[in-house]
Formats: sequence, structure tokens, C-alpha cells
Amino acid sequence: MDVYQSKRTKLTRPKTRKTDLRICTFNCRSVATDNRLAELLEETNRIKYDIIGLSETKRSAKVHMTNRDGTGVILGKRNNSSVSGGVGFIINKSLMPKIKEIKIVNHRIGYITLQVNKNQCTIIQGYAPTAKYEEEEHSNFYENLEDVYKSCKSRYKMVIGDFNARIGERKGNEVFIGPHSMEKRNDSGERLATFCEVNRVFHMNSQFIKATHRRWTYISPDKQHRHELDHILANGKYITDVSVVPSFTNGSDHHQDIDKEYDTLVHVLKNAQDAAVTMPNNHSRNRLTDNTRILLAKRRCTDRSDPNFKTLSKECRQAVKKDHENFTKDRLLNAANQKRSLKKVARDINEYQSYIPCLISGETGEKLTSREKMEIEVRRFYSNLFATKKPNVSTTLSQQTEALPPFLPEEIQHSLNSFQNGKAAGEDKISADFLKSCHFTVHKLLAKRFSRYLKEGKVPTKWKSSKTTLIFKKGDKENLENYRPICLLPVLYKVFTKCILNRIRKSLEEAQPVEQAGFRRSFSTIDHIHSVQRLLEVGREYHIPITMVFIDFKKAFDTIEPTALWESLKTQGIDSVYIKLLKECYNDCSTTITPFYNPVNIPITRGVRQGDPISPNLFSACLESAFRRMSWPHLKEDKDDYDNSPGIRINGRNLTHLRFADDIILISKTPQIAEKMLQELVNSCETVGLEINASKTKVLRNKFASSHQIHIRKNNTMSAIEDVEEYVYLGRLLNTKNDLEPEIHRRRRSAWAALNNIKNTTNALTCPKIRAQLFDSIVLPALTYGSETWTFTKALSERVRITHAALERKLVGITLTEQREKNLHREDIRKMSQVKDPLAFITKRKLSWAGHVMRRNDNRWTTLLQEWIPRNEKRPVGRPPMRWADSLKKEISVRQGTQLIEPWSTIAKDRKKWIAVIRAHTN
Repeated sequence: MDVYQSKRTKLTRPKTRKTDLRICTFNCRSVATDNRLAELLEETNRIKYDIIGLSETKRSAKVHMTNRDGTGVILGKRNNSSVSGGVGFIINKSLMPKIKEIKIVNHRIGYITLQVNKNQCTIIQGYAPTAKYEEEEHSNFYENLEDVYKSCKSRYKMVIGDFNARIGERKGNEVFIGPHSMEKRNDSGERLATFCEVNRVFHMNSQFIKATHRRWTYISPDKQHRHELDHILANGKYITDVSVVPSFTNGSDHHQDIDKEYDTLVHVLKNAQDAAVTMPNNHSRNRLTDNTRILLAKRRCTDRSDPNFKTLSKECRQAVKKDHENFTKDRLLNAANQKRSLKKVARDINEYQSYIPCLISGETGEKLTSREKMEIEVRRFYSNLFATKKPNVSTTLSQQTEALPPFLPEEIQHSLNSFQNGKAAGEDKISADFLKSCHFTVHKLLAKRFSRYLKEGKVPTKWKSSKTTLIFKKGDKENLENYRPICLLPVLYKVFTKCILNRIRKSLEEAQPVEQAGFRRSFSTIDHIHSVQRLLEVGREYHIPITMVFIDFKKAFDTIEPTALWESLKTQGIDSVYIKLLKECYNDCSTTITPFYNPVNIPITRGVRQGDPISPNLFSACLESAFRRMSWPHLKEDKDDYDNSPGIRINGRNLTHLRFADDIILISKTPQIAEKMLQELVNSCETVGLEINASKTKVLRNKFASSHQIHIRKNNTMSAIEDVEEYVYLGRLLNTKNDLEPEIHRRRRSAWAALNNIKNTTNALTCPKIRAQLFDSIVLPALTYGSETWTFTKALSERVRITHAALERKLVGITLTEQREKNLHREDIRKMSQVKDPLAFITKRKLSWAGHVMRRNDNRWTTLLQEWIPRNEKRPVGRPPMRWADSLKKEISVRQGTQLIEPWSTIAKDRKKWIAVIRAHTN
């Protein structure tokens, strides 16, 4: 085995050796910013290397990512108490699949373990303290280094890095120091030599005769001081050369017939796509301009003793930073001018892709840094998650007496048109964008194939496998519970299931109650936000005790049992042919997860695929079957004892719960009743595979409700449900006082965050109209989300106006001081920005929503709650707090003196009259 090292080392490998590794170490001085990292990676293209160990990275946080060209970058963070320190590695893409473990021990030590042929090789990167540090710091470093070295069980072990040590000549009793060292030993050199002798590690720098210009790793700017401060140590003499790289610097498959036919179809479509679609060049190499490359080349050829070297390095850093900023700005600007998704463009131009640095074992709680162990943990976690916990009982389906109609080309075209542009292709690389642009003949071809699958009840085998991407949600990145597994499925499969969904959607939605608003046409999150807010509003006004339990499920979509799913579709009237076909799609499925480079194959025997268009509707159908098993969602309206029954009586009906997909609220007057409802829900959901997460399930109760603690029993264990004063539901912050002010603060922060994400683009846009459209489509919705349900006071409306004005000034590049100096009125700023008025925008949304609520005749809870007046409750004396409808009553209701002629709710039921009202209040 050949191993080469140096700080900036390039070595000639002997032809007689079979294994060749080029190991380098480099004190980069700083890669604290992405621009400095990009500059360093640009320089690495000039040398041949396998691994470069880095010292003094000075990063504020750890980085584990993969560059666009496949190069791995692992950077540790600096010392928390100072801006110095930090170690890391740059790994050549050819070596990435061989990595077994990477661990950054602290800000001075890190190591990487590779599988080299049949043996393992560990490279430990160190960054020793400089002479200015106390002796205790030096002792701690070498003690930690020795512990790490001894804990490694690899066949080949190397210690590299910047030790700030001059090893000097070999002393008489030293065995592991070589004879070729040319300078006087210092204190750090003595410590390093002691480490070598005690741990029987060869100091490789001193084993080779080198010319002076190929030995010194540090040369002072005045060339007066030359030192060999970077060293390589090895547990054997298998290293063939150690030298400095002078050109490197940064300033520092009948079923079978279906499969064959499908393969032919994919082959034809792929060839057609390749011929018709011009793939863009990899633009990551176009980030630097020619002038910047010339500067980098000039610095590379400049002697470090040259007085202009420092200035040249600064110019290089500034040029690299400017080129990267301009590259990003140009791409975002073009996307804005072409009215394309800025989010997609920002994702496309991202140079790095993060990956999981380490994982916490679900069995032992141990922190895993070995890639092999992490892959084993991923396999264990997802094999357990996707494994059915119920016996496989076949669902009895009725025999089909009448053949179903074949798929029409128009159905294919309609399904394709529902796909968003820019969606990722499956493993067959056929994109939805290409299929949407194809001639009607292709749609006829697909309709013919899909009709055959429908008739024979079989699908291509390749549709049963998928690639799963883990999307981080929030929380601890080291916990797999916090990742959402999204399936990357073939587009042809998604078109097929979309066509089936379009045929069965009506039956599925007719089976859903009005309490379920998720993934249903004409329903939205505002329905339930308005309902909950109105409930809290009336409870506050009439002193009605209200207890709400917000349910959270563990991995809801991934734990649905297939037997329960097919049974729920059957009971909800879905044709048996479609059930059999969907069942065939889910039989013998598997997916691959690639956390690093080795794919981990996971069999799937439960759950619905996240990423499949039909999955949300299948989940809702299964959840509905769980609710039908319970008693309280279907109370008779003639029940007398409503005080001791679940829910709250609303105009003769009991509101017991609200659902938006898997976001569920249980509603009752007392926590004792809520506890019984919750326990019944836990027991019923277990039959379909759903498990309630007790730690994330919360209770929100107003001040008139009992303080009784709510518990649930799972596996003979009682768990207490936490009480909260506020809860974010469907993106809206709710609180027990029904106070809007905290939500306004959240909206303001969201608006500023949205503007900061696009400020580089808006600053570069020269067309005010496009800039205003960008602002109104990104920032304004962030500021006004849920404003249809706001109970707006003058003070709160003024806060929104002031925030919008500040955002507007930022958009046009004028500070408040400059506005006052130039005596500019807010109308002058509005002419410059050309954005929408926020208060008019909110008013229009609220009025439109109010008309929509009052004209409904489908017994939705939003309308019932808005018309609700508790007849058996006595309102306390005094003026009640402001209600949502008060402004509508005051401004829109028709009065003659003090007499009410026509209330706003009556006007709203007449669409033409209400449109006139909206125009009058927003123009």
C-alpha cells in the first residue's frame, strides 16, 4: 500500500504498487465562509489527491456535504471560546464510497476511516496548539490524540496535520524519528517526538532526503524563516514519499410481457426525450470569471515573500466572492424576469448537498459516526417502520360483473396537466414536463398501456420499487424520527395513479364528513382556522368552558396497515377492480435509501407512499374508517344530556372534532370527557396502524375549563398530555385568549424572512412591475396568511401597515431617514414600489371569505359556527371583546338611524351585491 502525504503534496506513485493513496495535509488558515471554501476547492483541481486533511478551518458550525462534482467536504467547527481552530477533510469523489466512518472529535482532532481493499485505513488530522498556549492545552491535545489513536483498530493508521513542531535531528535513543531533519527541535517538536516514541509511530517527514524547496511547509513573507511545521506519522513504513506541492495555495420483470412492453415504452420515451430536450451544461464550473482565474494563477506563481502577495490574496478572495454573488444574482434575476420559481432556481444553483453527519442509535442511544453503522441504523429503523404489525388477512372483494371503461387519452392529458412544472423525474429519467409537451399520439399510447393494466389487474414490476429521499423536518438532525421519507417514483406510475384518483375521487370525498378538510376540493386550512377561532371567540364571550386536544401521530403516512386500507376503500364504495389494482401496486414493494454511497434496500409491507398523488386520499379514507369505529363522532341530535356528552352543541349539532388530513382536534367542554374521547381514538387508530405521539399531543383550554390533567393509556402505560397556552395549528398561532397580537408578530417575522430571501434579486431588478409582482407573490402572502380570519383592531392594522411600509422602503432601497430628509410621503414610496396596499389586500380577502362562508349550503362548521348564538348561555354584563364580524356589522350592514334594515350576512348571500361591497371597500 502506497500512501503519500504532505501539506499541499503531490507525489509520484511507484508502478510496482497496487494501492495508491495521495494523502495531503493543509493549514487553510480559514474556510469560514462558502466563498473561501469555493476558492480552496478551485485550487484542489490543480493537484492529484485522495484526501486533504485541513487545519484551522475556523467554521462556526460543522459541515458535512457533497460538492456538485462529487467531492466530499467535512469541516469541524472552531473553538467556542475563540475564532481559531477547526479541522476537516476534503475527499476525492472516487474515494467517497469507501468511507467507513468520519468523526470530528473536537476543534483540534478529527479522523476518517476508509476500506482499502481488505484492510481499513484511518487518517487522523490534528491541529496542535501554538507556542502562545499554556502547557495544559498542549498536554490535553496530545492526550486526546493518543486516546483517538489507540481507539482506532485499523490496519493502517496515519496521523497528519499542523503540529507547529520542528522535530529537529534524531537523538541517540530515538528509534521512530528518521535521520533526515534539518532544523533545531523546539518544545512542540519534543512533544511530537515523545508521542512518536511512546506510541511507536514513525515520523515520516524525516525518513526521506528532500531538496529544501520540497521540505518547508512554512516560509515567512520575508523568506527569513523556513520551517517544517506540518508532519505525517504512520504505524509502519508503507509511505513511499513525503513532499510539498508548490503549486497549491489559497492564500491558505404474461406479467413478464407487461414488463417487457413497459421497458420498450420507457426506452422509446427516453430516446425521444433525449432527442428533443437539450440538457443544460453543468454551470457549477462557470461561477468564476476568466479574470478571477487569471488572478488565482497569478497568485499561484507569486512568491510568498513578495510584498504584493498579501494584496493579491485579498484581491483573489474578493473576486471569488463577487463572482459567486453575481452568479447567484444572475440566475435568480433571470428566473424573476421569466416568472419562474425562485425556490427551484436557488436549489439548482446550490453548490453543496448536506448529508447526515451522525445518528443516534434507537436501540442503545449511542451516537454513531461510522458510516457502516449509520447505514445499519437506517436499515433497522426503516425496516421496522415499513414492516406490518398486523397479520396479513386478505380482503374479500366482490366480483366485477361489468367491465370498467378503458382509459382515454384525454384522461392522460388531464392528469399530466395537473403536475407542476419542474418536478423531479424518476429513476427512468422521464420527466413530467416532457410528457406534458408530447403529441396527442403519445397520450393515446399511454392510454392503451394503462387500459391493459386495468383489464389484467397487473402493473410493471419496476413500479414496485422506488428511491426514497430523507427530507429533514425540524428538531435534532441526528434522530431519524425527524426525517420525512419521500419516494421518488416514476412519472408514468404517478400519471397512472392520478388517473385512478380522478375516477374514484368523488366516491372518496362523499365518504368524508365535513370535519375532514384535508386534500379536498373547495376546502382549505382557513376553514378550520376560522372554526377554531370562532369557537374560542364565543367561549370567551359567553364564558363557555372549552377543552381542545391537538393530536399528533407518529409517522402517520408510513404506518397505515394495508389490510385496513383495502377494507376502508371497500366500505366506502370503491369499485373492487380499482382496489385490486391499487393492492397490486403495493404488493412486494421495496425502496432504496442511500444515506451516503451504498444503497440500503428496505422491503415495504405497510404505509402509503409519500410522493404518490393518490396517497393523501388513501390515508384520509383509512382514517375515516377508524373514526367510524368510535361512538362519539356520530351522536344523535336528539340526545338530551349534552353537558356530559362529547363535543360542544352548535345550533342543534355536536362539534366533536376537526380534521385536516392527520392534524386532528378533539373538542369538548370538560377535560374528563376529552380524556375519554382521546383514549377511544387511541384504541381505534391502533386497528389501522396509527400511533399517537403523546409527547407532541397538546391540550389547549380556556380559563373557564377545569384544570383536570388529561392522560392516555398505551401498552399499559399512562402518559400525561401537556397543557399549553398557545399552539400553532395549520400555520396559525392560536391561544386561550383568542388574542391576535402574537400571530401578528409571527407574520411580521415571516415577511422579513421572505424579503431577505429575495432581496438580492429585487435589488438587481430594473423593472418595477416585475419587482412588485415578486414582492406581492412572496412577501405579502407571508405577512397576511390567515388574514381572512383576523379580528382586526385599529392598533393591529396600524402595526401591519407600518411593517409593510418598512418592507416597502427596503424594497426600493430607501431608509426612513432618507424618506424624511426628502420629505417623501408613503404615497410617493408606493408609486416607486408599485406594490399592493396591505390593508386593502386584507380587507378584500376577509370580505371574499365572509361572502364565501355565508353562501355555503353544505353544513360546514365554518358557517354553522359563524351563525351560532348560545341560546342556553347567559352573556356577562359589559361590552364583549371585539369579534370577527363586528367590523362587517359596522361598515356593511344597512341601517336607518339605529334601526337595522339589512344585516351584512343577508347581503353576503347575494353574490352580486357582495361583489359590489368588495369593490366599494377596496378601491
